[in-house]
Amino acid sequence: MKVAIVQEHVDASRGGAETSTLELARELARLGPRVTLIAASRGPGPATLESDSADQSAAGVAVHWIDVGAAGKLARTRRFVAGAAALCDGTFDVVHAISPCPGCDVYQPRGGLYPEAIERSLAPTPPGWRRALHRLGKRLNARQRYLTRVERQTLTSDPPPRLAALSKYVAEQVRRRCLGFPADRIHVIFNGVNMTPRTELDRAAQRRALGLADGARCVLFVAHNFKLKGLRELIRAAAVAPRPSWQILIAGRDRPEPYERLARRLGVAGWLRFLDASSDLRPLYAAADVLAHPTWYDPCSRVVLEAIRCGLPVVTTRWNGAADAVTPERGVVLDEPDDVAGLAAAIDSLARRGRAAAPRSGTSDCPELSMARHAIELLKLYEELSAQRRR
Repeated sequence: MKVAIVQEHVDASRGGAETSTLELARELARLGPRVTLIAASRGPGPATLESDSADQSAAGVAVHWIDVGAAGKLARTRRFVAGAAALCDGTFDVVHAISPCPGCDVYQPRGGLYPEAIERSLAPTPPGWRRALHRLGKRLNARQRYLTRVERQTLTSDPPPRLAALSKYVAEQVRRRCLGFPADRIHVIFNGVNMTPRTELDRAAQRRALGLADGARCVLFVAHNFKLKGLRELIRAAAVAPRPSWQILIAGRDRPEPYERLARRLGVAGWLRFLDASSDLRPLYAAADVLAHPTWYDPCSRVVLEAIRCGLPVVTTRWNGAADAVTPERGVVLDEPDDVAGLAAAIDSLARRGRAAAPRSGTSDCPELSMARHAIELLKLYEELSAQRRR
C-alpha cells in the first residue's frame, strides 16, 4: 500500500503537530506501507528535513518536496496546496492530509479545525477592545482565511474524506461546525506519542542537577505559546497557592519578559525558572511533581500524554482533547483555565499526593497512548477504504 502524508511544514522544532507527523510516518512505515511525506521546500534541488530530530523521526520514509519558492507565506501555502492536491490523482492508494488538501482520502486536522483554533486563540484575551482588536487581526490574516476556505473545500468535497479526529473534542468540532458532515465518516483515533520513560534516570539526581531543594514542590510547564497554554493563569495560581512555595520550571521558546513582570508584581518571581527548550523532556518529567497545562486550546496535547506515560500527574482543562486520558489516578481536569483557585488547589493536592511510579519502558508504559497504537488504528482505516474501493 502506498500512503502519502500531506503536511506543509515538517520541522519538528515548530511544535507538536510536526513532531507527531514525523512519528506517525515512521510508525506507519514500520507496519508495511510505503510512506511518502509530502512537504514544502523553498527552492529546487535536494532538500533535507529541517532538524536532526525530524531526520531521526522520519527514518525509512520517502519525502516528496513541493517547490513553493521564496515568496510570501500566503503564496507559498497556495503553491503547496495546489501541488499536494495534484497528487490526489491515483498516484497513492491513500492520501492522508494533515494540512488541508481537497481530494484527500483521510483528513486529520492535528491543530483542530481552523475556525475553532482561531476562536479559542482569542479566549485568553478578556472581552473588550483588546479582544475586538485581536479578532480584527485574525480576520485580516490572509493566509488563515485561505486555509479556512481550503479546509471547508476539503470537508465538503464529494465524496467527503474520512475525518480522523485526534480526540472526542476534535470530533465534536466537526459535528458542531460542519453541519451535514456524515457521522459515519468521523473516526475518533486518539492521539499517541513515542515518549516512554528513561528507566536509567534517577529522580533524585535529576532534581539535584536542576538545583531543586529536598522536598521542594516542582511544577513543570512546557509550551511554545505561553499565553494560549495558560502560563499567566499558572503564575496567578502560584500567588494564591498554600505555602510552602513552588518551583515552576518553564520549558519553551516564547518571550519570558511579560510573565517575569507579572510574577514580580504578584510576589512570586523567585518561583519561576525559564529553561531552554529541549528535545528530550524526560529528565524534566523525572524531576517534576506535577505537570501544569491549563490550556485555553489544545486538540490533543502531546505534552500531557508524554507526562502520563512517564508517571507524572497532570492538571489540564476541558479545552484539551488529551483530557480524555486523564483519569483521577493520573491528574485533574479543570473546566476553565482561569479557575485560578481550582488550579492552585489541584496542583497542591497532586504534589502532596506524590507521583505514580514511572512504568518500565516496554512493559506497562500506557500502550493505549502510544503512537504505535495510533498508527495501527489508522492503517485499519486505510484498509477499510481500500476494501470499499475493491467492492
